Amino acid sequence: MNWTIKSLMVTSLIIALAIPVNAALLDRGNGLIYDEDLHITWLQNANYAGMTMAWEEANTWASNLIFQGYEDWRLPEFDCTDGSCTNGEMGHLYTSEGISSSSPGLFIDVRPSIYWSGNISSEDASQAWRFNFKYGSDGTSDLDQSRYAWAVRDGDITPPVAPEPISSLLFLTGGATIGIRRFFTT
Repeated sequence: MNWTIKSLMVTSLIIALAIPVNAALLDRGNGLIYDEDLHITWLQNANYAGMTMAWEEANTWASNLIFQGYEDWRLPEFDCTDGSCTNGEMGHLYTSEGISSSSPGLFIDVRPSIYWSGNISSEDASQAWRFNFKYGSDGTSDLDQSRYAWAVRDGDITPPVAPEPISSLLFLTGGATIGIRRFFTT
């Protein structure tokens, strides 16, 4: 085996081991997605309620929801401290994770429409913050308007487990080991 092939194999192995894994959204199964960045768990089905509703009805739906044995659901929080509301939980999904109605990722049935947040506007108590997953826009709506509701809960549903090596890493390591071993035995 010539030196170029050996160098290529070693370089490939080093690159494969050096690539960081950045999985902020983890599918926990059974309809639950955990967000490692925000330490919250989302319902995988963004339209689990199956209908639009007024803000108070949406809050009641979320707080009364029992899903997979969990009873502590709520509507997503909004944080407009930066002026654009991208620090909110829905803004994070759209901006940081790339989740939209046309690109739902791990989620199901992300509607190309407006979702309620759990926050009333501090400027007008007759309005609440909302987020549009088609355009990534936010704003306020009158509390009696019909919007979608997407439930979220604080924390993870399972204790963290030791990460399992990915198959491609094992394949590359095994291939490199065989190649190196063959080089030294001939």
